[in-house]
Amino acid sequence: MEKPLPYLEQQDCIFRGITRIASIDPQELTPELQLIENNMAMAFCLNLQMFNRGLK
Repeated sequence: MEKPLPYLEQQDCIFRGITRIASIDPQELTPELQLIENNMAMAFCLNLQMFNRGLK
C-alpha cells in the first residue's frame, strides 16, 4: 500500500485538476468532466475542513 500524500500535496493535486478542467471550453465540457470537477471541488473543501480541525 502506498503512503498517502501529505495534506498540502493533496490540495495542490486537487487544485491543479480543478484548474485544468476549468480551462476546457464550456461547450466541450462533458457531463462526466463536470461531475469530476464538482467532486474535486468537494474533496478540496473537505480536506481544508479536516486540516482546519487538526485531522490531517
